[in-house]
Amino acid sequence: MGQVLSRFNIHLNTRMNQYENNRIPIHHKCRNCGIPCDKSKSEMTCINAKYTRTGTREQPLVNRTVVPDNKVRWSTSFDYHPVEFTSEKVRTSTKEYIDRDPRYDSTVTIPWNLDDRLCDRRSYHGTYKIVGRVPQNPCGRTGITGRGHLGHFGPNHAADPIVTRWKCDSNGQIVKHSTTQKPILQFVCIRRKDTTEYAIPGGMVEKKEKITDTLQREFHEETLNFPDMDERTKHNLLATIKDVFENGGIRIYCGYVDDPRNTDNSWMETTAYNFHDGKNEHLGLINVHGGSDALSAFWHDLGSETPLYASHAEFLRKVAEIHNGHW
Repeated sequence: MGQVLSRFNIHLNTRMNQYENNRIPIHHKCRNCGIPCDKSKSEMTCINAKYTRTGTREQPLVNRTVVPDNKVRWSTSFDYHPVEFTSEKVRTSTKEYIDRDPRYDSTVTIPWNLDDRLCDRRSYHGTYKIVGRVPQNPCGRTGITGRGHLGHFGPNHAADPIVTRWKCDSNGQIVKHSTTQKPILQFVCIRRKDTTEYAIPGGMVEKKEKITDTLQREFHEETLNFPDMDERTKHNLLATIKDVFENGGIRIYCGYVDDPRNTDNSWMETTAYNFHDGKNEHLGLINVHGGSDALSAFWHDLGSETPLYASHAEFLRKVAEIHNGHW
């Protein structure tokens, strides 16, 4: 296996189950800052004021309480009156892996900060506080309490596979950006069904699932839809992807995500890995197609000019730095 990975320019790196402590930057996409913060748009208020799973038609109108930049951290005093919201779908669910609310049911006991039989309730940022029988968002205030559209109180873990290749011309030469003169990377990009925004393919870690399995499953579900491919070719392709995802990759990030679904009591954390095909020999040859969880999937030039969902732009910036590519 080592010789195969070396030939494919894949390098083994940090273990998938390693945790790390790092300070969380102040979030914005899950907060109403109270001012027209996006100068490129005509809105007269914060573009993130409306809480949303993002684009869901049946979403009730829920406006986040204003939380200015200097009042995000819990350590700052603030006359704070957040809106309580948990979607009906989450609140009435009888599924085992959806948390019941211990604030309203004294019989509910949840092993906070532990890896229990349903999910890993530990945070990449260490022990989080429990206030009023529920976790407190380690980044700070969001303007909403409850779970919103998230199934778990505390961290809801996801995984994001960042698959990249070099952009090449018709002669196979790597293309450089006209301004920075750095080589241009391309990444597998999807258009989300809920927001229609560009994003990295990724999704929630399922019950007791390993991160390696989630990375591979989400890449399959969102980008690998080949109705016309014969079974033998498909089998070989999936075997190659399996080898790459299970034995290689560079960990780009693990921790809190500035996600529009975050609340004061529930938040997203992710592990992002980069799988780079440096010679366009395996992953770089895949002609991706939108799967069941995406409107479309395609190779897209990596650069700061592309607006992306949640914290995905920051992940791609780190990928560009690692490979000394254009950003």
